[in-house]
Amino acid sequence: MVFSKLGRLDRAIAENLPDVRSSFDECSGIVLDFIVFISQRIKTDLFGYTRFTLKDFCQATGRNRQDLAIKHPLFQDNKKRAPEINGFRFETVFDYALITMMQRNLIFKDVYETKENDKVIRLESIRIISDIRLNFSRRCNEVKVYDVRISPEILEGFIRRYYTIDVNAYKLAGKGRGKESRQSLVIYISALRHLLFSQGLNKTTIPMDILAQRANINMQKETFHLKEAIIHLLNYLKEKAKLHFEFRFVRNDTSYKYYVELAFPDAFSKGLLEREHSFYFYLLNDLKSLFNYKYSHLPARPGGKEPFQSWLTSTVDAAEKVRILKTAYLKTFQSNINDMDAYSILRAGFPPK
Repeated sequence: MVFSKLGRLDRAIAENLPDVRSSFDECSGIVLDFIVFISQRIKTDLFGYTRFTLKDFCQATGRNRQDLAIKHPLFQDNKKRAPEINGFRFETVFDYALITMMQRNLIFKDVYETKENDKVIRLESIRIISDIRLNFSRRCNEVKVYDVRISPEILEGFIRRYYTIDVNAYKLAGKGRGKESRQSLVIYISALRHLLFSQGLNKTTIPMDILAQRANINMQKETFHLKEAIIHLLNYLKEKAKLHFEFRFVRNDTSYKYYVELAFPDAFSKGLLEREHSFYFYLLNDLKSLFNYKYSHLPARPGGKEPFQSWLTSTVDAAEKVRILKTAYLKTFQSNINDMDAYSILRAGFPPK
């Protein structure tokens, strides 16, 4: 299978990172890491629950497993009871963040508007996780395995409204102090690159103040110190986080304000990204059309509140799903998938690259 190594981050989230902090408080760092992590994983786990371990999450995000596996401070004195599902307590730092993403929405301070097929979509909030399953009955010392189903809103963002994000740069930027500032800047610069590439461009000029705001740098600093802080951050992203871009400061015909020119080499194949977008777009559109054709007339559609998601992650109509998958792949990549491979993708996702 031919896919890029870039993740996809919902534009509504990428453009409103402070709302992640205000919605999830002390869990916000793990929540944003999880959104970036899952946006990469669902590229290969589209037809089922996304399965992973805490080790998988830490390897992808650069986090320390020991920090996430300890009991959350809220439950350390046993005065507050941890949330439970089927008798399993979500009491570690990571488990509590997961259950919080299922129980609590990401609330936007300002309604996010986007256009789809000449229709204005207004988003006031996004739920991140719809369901969590664990191997509850595991033996002593058996690794805990998480099966997570993302929300319809996250899936819709993955298909229709997203920025491509360099997930490896995001991971490397998260090492050490200043993690949040650097990762916010990785997301912003990745979003700029995405917009430029979509317009056939590779260079833009941004006011230095905008970069400072995106990186949460204290704007009260003198201009000289602000410039030094930006230089330090951008060099860190280039050298330590391996984010592919070049920068230089310019005056832009003004004597009182600095601008930063950002240039992006062709580190990624634009053609591959376009084909990847087309594949997922065709695939999900045709799957939704099939689902609506077969079930929209029913008074109570299967799956309760999230019928399409439930159907997508089930084995129902497997033969028709296989046909749509094969058609979308052939249409996009001019290559065939045989029936055995297509059924395997439905059961276990796309094979590792």
